[in-house]
Amino acid sequence: STMDISCLQTDGVLFLWVTGRAMELGRELMDAWGYSRVEELIWVKMNQLQRIIRTGRTGHWLNHSKEHCLVGIKGSPTLNKCIDIDVLVAEVRETSRKPDEMYSLLE
Repeated sequence: STMDISCLQTDGVLFLWVTGRAMELGRELMDAWGYSRVEELIWVKMNQLQRIIRTGRTGHWLNHSKEHCLVGIKGSPTLNKCIDIDVLVAEVRETSRKPDEMYSLLE
């Protein structure tokens, strides 16, 4: 929260990746930085066999097979109105690497 993100833009969009247990913290940070959370994208993690990831202990109570990308706006940004879905199903790659399919949604 000490990062001065609010000075980066007056009209813009912020995409913030959070894990399930950090959702509230993500919302608080967006608010502190002057953004209003307007939407959320979900990435459902698949393996190379196109099955939902179910192995490993990625969550506090349950295995997390998804990640959340909070979408916030500040001011009056120009938005991509072609996004028509809030769920992305894509393979997991290296640790922390997000799916390439996100770029077309974000640009």
